[in-house]
Amino acid sequence: MCDYKEHDQEMTQWWQSSLACYLQSQEQQWLQHQQTKLHGFFQLQLGGQKVILPPSLRPSYQALMGSHGQFHAQVEHLPFKSDSVDVMLLQHVVEFSRQPHQLLREADRVLNEDGTLILLCFNPFSFWGLRRLFSWQDQLPWRGQFFSRQRLKDWLALLDFDVVEAKSIIYCPPLQKERWIKRSGFLERWGRRLWPYFGGVTAIVAKKRTLLVTPIRSRWQNRNLFPRPQLVNSSATRKEH
Repeated sequence: MCDYKEHDQEMTQWWQSSLACYLQSQEQQWLQHQQTKLHGFFQLQLGGQKVILPPSLRPSYQALMGSHGQFHAQVEHLPFKSDSVDVMLLQHVVEFSRQPHQLLREADRVLNEDGTLILLCFNPFSFWGLRRLFSWQDQLPWRGQFFSRQRLKDWLALLDFDVVEAKSIIYCPPLQKERWIKRSGFLERWGRRLWPYFGGVTAIVAKKRTLLVTPIRSRWQNRNLFPRPQLVNSSATRKEH
């Protein structure tokens, strides 16, 4: 991995390429269908060059953490209080993190109860994964680590997240020129039908699990060895008879 500031500059340049613009537009289109799952006032996006979170149906504050955002810090050490974020989007930051486990732990820390976490990560079992396999892996985005869907779900399960949705999107090969990308648009329709698990990006929506502890009255109670006086019948006497 390269230096943090150097990597941030390289990512800024890559997001301006034709391939990255197509990637971002497809991810934003998928997020539009997740609008009803996103609730809360403070919605934070890590990665990318612009906020692609869908507009909230209720008043909210959407912020971007990055070189062109409102906040700028290392993703492994988020400058937010615990339980302060309602929705968090990780847009291709897990693959390039030096400590992906620490990054997910930080996301778990700052998310409040019943918060929503969205992961957008490159899928190794796709055209994008093949491109990384047969490249020098010295340029972005091929320098990152591509994690499988199952591994990401296992990490989330260890942090007590409930996966609401997990699917693959973007079936177009990672072509550099814009005219080639437009010509291969038919692969998006074919990919969703014929090879749905081999999209270039793994998209996961997970909810932070909240454990509610309900006190249960114990059935075992201390019982008196002798009955109460008001429940004891008075003894019969000869005068009463």
